[in-house]
Amino acid sequence: MPFEFFIALRYLRAKRKQTFISLITFISILGVILGVMALIVVLSVMSGFQTALRDKILGTNAHIIVLNYEGYFHNYNEVIENIKKDSHDV
Repeated sequence: MPFEFFIALRYLRAKRKQTFISLITFISILGVILGVMALIVVLSVMSGFQTALRDKILGTNAHIIVLNYEGYFHNYNEVIENIKKDSHDV
């Protein structure tokens, strides 16, 4: 038996006179188990919420935004064609 398991079993098992210590150990282990379960559930829910929120925010925005520092585009069709020619990703 590995040393770690030996130490764990030694403290988890109660001797005949010390049943109260075994009860305290059981309650402590149960508390740690419940805490870890709650943490896993909360992290899973928040991760899903973050993904859904990111998809909603990015779904309303355009994939590309073209700005003109001088004001409005008067010849926006030419600008679109130039972007399509210059970029292989669009």
